[in-house]
Amino acid sequence: MLSLPAAALCCLCSALGSMAAELIQKDLTLTRRVGGKVSFSCGGTDQCDGSYVYWYQKRDNEAFTRILGISRSNGEIYKGYNHPQKDDFSAVHKQNSVELEIQNVGLSHSASYYCSCWRDDLHSERRFLQPEQKATDEQMSALVTGREQQTTAQVHVPPPSATNTLMEEI
Repeated sequence: MLSLPAAALCCLCSALGSMAAELIQKDLTLTRRVGGKVSFSCGGTDQCDGSYVYWYQKRDNEAFTRILGISRSNGEIYKGYNHPQKDDFSAVHKQNSVELEIQNVGLSHSASYYCSCWRDDLHSERRFLQPEQKATDEQMSALVTGREQQTTAQVHVPPPSATNTLMEEI
């Protein structure tokens, strides 16, 4: 089974912290079998100033890697970030939200997933992706990946035999 202890309220804050766009990833736990389909929702995109919402993947002991960007205006997907699994992912644009989808979940998708967007601020040109809410101890104890992470969209895929430093300046 694939556990996706997902999510967080992510806050894109200016360097001064005076304005924030709050992106909402609601699902705390999603479970899928290997070979199944899963999707992560990212709401609150109406607060974004930029044209795209971005999805990132984070594995333990690895850097964040951008998977794709999805246009807020027409839903066009941009995958030019050289993510090694870029063909495994798709995205759907909905009113005030976007979804990241994995059509055929595999063991290699075990990771944490974040959504982000640009938020303009008259006071600074720096923007940071910063998790806002921590997972409960119970949620964190169930995780194999991302133990040091704050609440994120996380994927854990157990072996088939079991059950068939970000402060990123954007």
